[in-house]
Amino acid sequence: MSFRFRARFLLVRLAAQNVARRLLRSIFLGLAVMISVGVGFSGAILGWSLRDGILTSFSRMGADLVIVPQGTLINLTSTLLTVQPTALELDASLGETLRRVPGVAKVAPQLLVEAGVEGRAIRLIAYDPQTDFTVEPWLPQGQRVSLEAADLLVGERVPQKPGEAISICGRTLTIAGRLGHTGVGPVDESFFLTFKGLDQLIDAARQTRPATPLPTPEGEHAHHHHHGATECLPDISPDKVSAFLLQLAPGASLEQARFAIGQITQIKVVSGNPIFTSARQSLGSLVWGVAIFAALLFVALLFVVSLLFSAIVQERYREIGMLRAMGARPIQIMALNLLEALIITGIGGVAGVVFGISLIFLAARSLGFYFASLGVPFEGPPDSFVIAAGAASLCFGLALGLIGAMLASRRALRLEPARMIQMEGAP
Repeated sequence: MSFRFRARFLLVRLAAQNVARRLLRSIFLGLAVMISVGVGFSGAILGWSLRDGILTSFSRMGADLVIVPQGTLINLTSTLLTVQPTALELDASLGETLRRVPGVAKVAPQLLVEAGVEGRAIRLIAYDPQTDFTVEPWLPQGQRVSLEAADLLVGERVPQKPGEAISICGRTLTIAGRLGHTGVGPVDESFFLTFKGLDQLIDAARQTRPATPLPTPEGEHAHHHHHGATECLPDISPDKVSAFLLQLAPGASLEQARFAIGQITQIKVVSGNPIFTSARQSLGSLVWGVAIFAALLFVALLFVVSLLFSAIVQERYREIGMLRAMGARPIQIMALNLLEALIITGIGGVAGVVFGISLIFLAARSLGFYFASLGVPFEGPPDSFVIAAGAASLCFGLALGLIGAMLASRRALRLEPARMIQMEGAP
């Protein structure tokens, strides 16, 4: 065991001496790895932030299509973010049918009801946080929330502030956040909650006695789903929604999706702004194009590093031949070259992560302020993504050196020791 340990220690010592002996070349090779790892790491973080911010901005433009019951009057706005007050409803099971329509990427159900709070009516909009793409994107930068059943979001015109509590049907709900100004009345004046939260309100409402109909906001008509009403909520039918908001997949045709959905009876299909739809779909193709281009650059860098290590091994043909003639096994020669590569790329990779972090901070101070001035959110990714990106970049840097050294060493070890000793450098 001690002999093996000494042998391994000797290999590490020889590898470190070889790195130090060709210090300038090792430094340049390490700098190449550092730059590749740093640019890859910072590019992944900044790319995530930019993509997320731009997608959020496009989500704020509203849905591509809105599905409402036949006969519903629609007040069209430039952005389709939510539904208008209506007495008609759709079955929640229709959502599964819509998800199977070719070209449909997201289906977000919403249910609009009016609740009585302290003698006045407020508008509640229930949504599913897992499928939503038009409500939560309006939260201010850095204020993403995980909405619970006892939480509410409020529109920009609602007087209550985040952190305040409001009692509906005997249940106390907390305002978890305020949406930004959308310019769409049903959004700016509404309270938003999850479907689970609405179900709990319905259960609480059933325990209250029937009362007189609720007052309604000026210019609007109260919609009760049945003739009876409770003190706080109308009698809401189970498994019903007011509308489905649809987002199309990249490359999907708006007209083809409208035609396919139009075959479903008892519904009306409302289209959003086709310019917004085309712009959002083009963004997806652009992101994939940039990712493929970056991958090709990394492959090219792998070839460059492999050539560098091949040149290093060729310069040492005579040294390698003498070691083999003295009894060194091919596996030991391979291990020596891999250790050298590991030392150089390991130091370069760690320096690359530090370099990438500095690039991220620099870009956040320049690009971040610029996008913020345009109204485009610029938030950092989750910590788990940052750690994964750093680890992946570091592993990529190590893999560059190890693969390059391995390919060059395998080529050298095919030669006879006597022939390698007679070589001046290149074969």
